[in-house]
Amino acid sequence: MIRIDQQRCDQCSLCGRVCARYIPVTTKGEDGKRTTVDEQRAEICIDCGQCVAVCHNDAIECDNVTPQDCVPVSPVQCSAAQLLSVMAHRRSVRRYKRKPIAREVLDQVIEAVRWAPTATSASCTGVIVVDKPELLEQISTHLYALYDKADKGLSNPIGRFFMRRAAGPRNFATLRDFVMPGMRWYKRWYQEGTSNEILRDCRALMLFHAPVAEPSGDEGCVIAAWHAVLMAEVLGLGTCFNGLIPPPCNRVPELRELLGLDEDHHVYASVTMGYPKHKFKRTIRRRLAESRYLE
Repeated sequence: MIRIDQQRCDQCSLCGRVCARYIPVTTKGEDGKRTTVDEQRAEICIDCGQCVAVCHNDAIECDNVTPQDCVPVSPVQCSAAQLLSVMAHRRSVRRYKRKPIAREVLDQVIEAVRWAPTATSASCTGVIVVDKPELLEQISTHLYALYDKADKGLSNPIGRFFMRRAAGPRNFATLRDFVMPGMRWYKRWYQEGTSNEILRDCRALMLFHAPVAEPSGDEGCVIAAWHAVLMAEVLGLGTCFNGLIPPPCNRVPELRELLGLDEDHHVYASVTMGYPKHKFKRTIRRRLAESRYLE
């Protein structure tokens, strides 16, 4: 809900012009201009805070955003070439040094996540950071147990039927044809003590979660994870998006309890990180499937 302090408002109408749903309205009457909240549209406010951020008189506040929550905007200090350099330099890093990551460094990554855009201004995206080796090992145990159970389910027709029904054709095909062929080797190496190819022996794991009912909560988590990856790159950390981790986090009760994950929340993105064990001398030029303008 938007509230306007008429003592501070100078009726400039900027709030109404930036509002996605035109809720603040500036009208002209016999006594001059006046900015008010449209009562018919007030209930569809998404609490994005745009009106609060644009007001230069601190005259507006929302339920979750007040002028005190905002910070001054300074000019962008990164050039297009510098940003492209960071993006080009980033690679999926799956081999890490044993060097731990200081909490002060991880805090900087989390700070970058705070600036990730969300569907609303409400705090819907959460970040769980695991950097203790013993906890990472406990998580690994649950991860491998679930994929071992999935592998056994795929080995018989009845199991495949129920798995396809629960996961849907696309997810089932991905599990059967892409995930499990490699996972069978991962399980073998983990059991032999050779390596942990799910967590990649990372020094820290970041899990991004949101309420299941939150509009665009899953997309918000992915964007937040990308913010973390970019900041980690600048700080000299290697990262890897890992799609193998969220499903067990959402389906294994013991793992959810270990993570302290709220009942109505799901993990939608995960990133492993650590100091890169190997340096790449070159990068691979990415190609889009298509890039064109409509004329």
